[in-house]
Amino acid sequence: MKIYLAGSCGIERRSHMKEVAAALRKNGHTVFCPFELKIDNAWNMPQEEWAAKVFACDTMAIDSAECVILLSPGRVSTAGTNWEQGYAYAKGKPVYVFQYTSEPASLMSYCGCSNFFLVENTTPMYTALQISTITSQLFANECKKIPTSVVLT
Repeated sequence: MKIYLAGSCGIERRSHMKEVAAALRKNGHTVFCPFELKIDNAWNMPQEEWAAKVFACDTMAIDSAECVILLSPGRVSTAGTNWEQGYAYAKGKPVYVFQYTSEPASLMSYCGCSNFFLVENTTPMYTALQISTITSQLFANECKKIPTSVVLT
């Protein structure tokens, strides 16, 4: 499966992204992680040019993905992650949201996804193993959207 992995790429949350990407790749999936993107000569170009190149690469990666997996810390997430989910939703891509906190969830994120999962956040590696297991089940047979106990705001 060709997967676009969306989520906060900030240093404090990047460990989740790295562990999930590794677990999905171990299961044979092709995973695009935005923070792994390398733009040649990025440090020597104007910010607007660099931004346009990143934007083009990310949108092409979503366009070519079979699904988007979104790692969510709850309602307060990044503008980029929110945009990626909205773009994928508008393109008709399946979007699977994995929230790794018990914080309230965005009603837009919940309603704009194919399925929503609350995963236990003991360590990034454990979270990744849970997500890897759930995605294997998801890809094996289509799951219906499950209700959540997380507060939607």
